[in-house]
Amino acid sequence: MSARPDRGQRSLTSSILERNARVVVFHPDDDDGVTLTNHLRRMGFQVERCWPPVDTLTERVDLVFRALRPDERAPKGEWSGPDAPPVICVVAYENPTFIDQAIKLGADGIVTTPVRASGLLSTVVMALYHAKRSRQHAQRIAKLEQKLLDSRHLQEAKKILMTMHSVSEREAYDMLRAQAMEKRVTIDDLCHSVIQASEVLQISRGMTSGEGHDKE
Repeated sequence: MSARPDRGQRSLTSSILERNARVVVFHPDDDDGVTLTNHLRRMGFQVERCWPPVDTLTERVDLVFRALRPDERAPKGEWSGPDAPPVICVVAYENPTFIDQAIKLGADGIVTTPVRASGLLSTVVMALYHAKRSRQHAQRIAKLEQKLLDSRHLQEAKKILMTMHSVSEREAYDMLRAQAMEKRVTIDDLCHSVIQASEVLQISRGMTSGEGHDKE
C-alpha cells in the first residue's frame, strides 16, 4: 500500500503563499510587464511595477522580478544583500549573456518572455522557499559563531580568575556562575566584565610603571 498523506500535515506551498507576499516588478511598461503583473495579481500577490529599477526598496518586499536588457552589461542591484528579498530575472531569451547577468545579480530564478502563467507559480514558490532556507542557515551560522565567541570569552575569563586568585579551572567557573546568579546576569556578560576589568587594570599598571620610570 502506498503511504497516504497526513491530513494534518501542512502544505509548504500553502504556508509560503498565504503570507500575502508583496512583489515588486522592475519591468518596462510593455505587454510583458503588464502580463507578468496581471498573472502575479491573479495568484493573490500584492504587486507594484515600475521602471527603471529604484535604488532602495520599500520596508517590506518579499520578492523582486527584475527585467534584464541586452544593453545592460552590469545590472545594478543596490537593494541586494544578505537580508534582501529573492530576485527572479525576466529575460527575452536564454543565452549565456543573460544568464551571466542573472548570476552576477544573485538571481534565484529566471523567467523568459513572452511570460506565461504555466510554471510561474512554481518558480515563485521555489525562490521564496530557498530564500527562507538561506535566511535560516545564516541565522544558524550567526548563532554558532556567537556560541564559539562566548566559549572563548569564558575560557579567557577563567584564566584571569585562576591567575588572580590561584584557583583551579572548576573553582574559577564556580566563581563566575555564583556571581552571575547573584547579579542576575548571564555568565557571558560577566565574562565580558571580567575581561574588560582585567584590560583596564593592565593599562593602569602600565601607566603607573611609566610614571615611575619618568620620576627616575
